[in-house]
Amino acid sequence: MLGLFRKARLPSAGAGRVSVVIPLYNHAAYIGAAVESALAQGPVLREVIVIDDGSTDSSAETMRQVAVRDPRIRFRSRPNQGAHATINEGLDEATGEFVAVLNSDDAYLPGRLDALVLRLDAEPGAALAASGIAFMDGNGAPVENGWYREAMAFREGRDTATALVNANFLMTTSNYLFRRDLPGRIGGFAALRYTHDLDFALRALALGYGIALLEQPLLCYRQHGANTISEDHRKVRVEWAASAAAYLTLLWDRPGAPEPDWDAAGGMAEVLRRHELTRMVPPCMAYLRRHGGGRLDTSPLLADEAFRARMLDWA
Repeated sequence: MLGLFRKARLPSAGAGRVSVVIPLYNHAAYIGAAVESALAQGPVLREVIVIDDGSTDSSAETMRQVAVRDPRIRFRSRPNQGAHATINEGLDEATGEFVAVLNSDDAYLPGRLDALVLRLDAEPGAALAASGIAFMDGNGAPVENGWYREAMAFREGRDTATALVNANFLMTTSNYLFRRDLPGRIGGFAALRYTHDLDFALRALALGYGIALLEQPLLCYRQHGANTISEDHRKVRVEWAASAAAYLTLLWDRPGAPEPDWDAAGGMAEVLRRHELTRMVPPCMAYLRRHGGGRLDTSPLLADEAFRARMLDWA
């Protein structure tokens, strides 16, 4: 799997600094490789917290067998509540200075945690770090991803938020490493099925926390038929628009917000037009101004079935 476990002399960020949170759901075939890729990160790893989100396959039993191999692994299983809730539970239990998320079908490449921690050490204004991504198929063989290449090319010369709304080049929560106190400052992951990662990153940016990006691929993203992004695209678009609306509302309306960057606002408007999101974003911003102030993690919007049904019609 792309040389996942090869040995290499890499810079060290120190010992016991990172907690890895793995939300596990129906990935019995992949969870062993995911955990091993975390353990292979070396001394910087403090613990691996695996929470089985009510899997209906043999994931929990497979993970019980894996968990006995290393004392740094903490595992438990409970009924299904969704990826966002599972990640938030893991964040609450984490004890490291930094927290990294790893979805149960992905894998870290060697030196990832050290490299990202060192980057945040060097950039105190950044609270979240991510890397470039390599891709593999269900069998672990390398594959190309043209969408990702285009998304990375688009970000050149544009602000990070506009590039993320155009195409979430961070791809996945597996690409996130952040300071453990960040969720306490900006809130946890919202109850979104498809864009909880995008919303979290945009919320950090809206509140003034930088994102540090390493260009080299240090994450291996697994492409297979069960990826959530391959589901009903109208539902994806609803969450995409809600995340963009939340970012703009929080950026412009929060107490003490500076004068908007009108050039950036124009670039964002063009992205929303290009992806035909303009019908959904303004009503969503109006809703958030009345309820939640731009925070999807605290707003009643995501539980408002009537409003979400309207958005689905608009999509």
